[in-house]
Amino acid sequence: MAPPVMAASPLDHIARRDFREWRGLPHDAGYAEFEARFPRLVDAEAVGLLGTAHVPARYRIHVAEGYPQHLKAWYVDAHLILVEATLPQLASTVADLLEALGEPAARLDSSWGVLTVPGGLRVHPDRGIAVFVGPESQVLRVSLFAPGTPDDFTQRLRVESQVVERPLRESDRW
Repeated sequence: MAPPVMAASPLDHIARRDFREWRGLPHDAGYAEFEARFPRLVDAEAVGLLGTAHVPARYRIHVAEGYPQHLKAWYVDAHLILVEATLPQLASTVADLLEALGEPAARLDSSWGVLTVPGGLRVHPDRGIAVFVGPESQVLRVSLFAPGTPDDFTQRLRVESQVVERPLRESDRW
């Protein structure tokens, strides 16, 4: 009889860059365990505000193979609450990932620099993942978190940054 197959841990999924079977970070995920698996890029941290509720959280940048823009790990106290990967080199095709995740609970507008992608952020809160798909069907960002509701994601976890391009004022011209 074959030995039972061990289910992959969330950190294994992150290391493999394969989120087709992703089921979310544990609600009690520890930042120290993440840091032990994925080393920091630099010994520094920053503070940001998450979601529409502007939840204060710290983040650090971590190194992992297949993540050319690295991993951003958000934490509160000792609890890992969100991992973001920009332009990840996924183990599967985008189509395979989206098919495996199924229909999202929400499709939110999201920004990539000055470009707004209507409905580009596909939120699967029951699976603890949001995938930002760009206009050319590429994954621009993956956000990983503990399973919850759509409101949990938008109010407490969503990171939104937008560059607004405005014309120069007459006084700003050379």
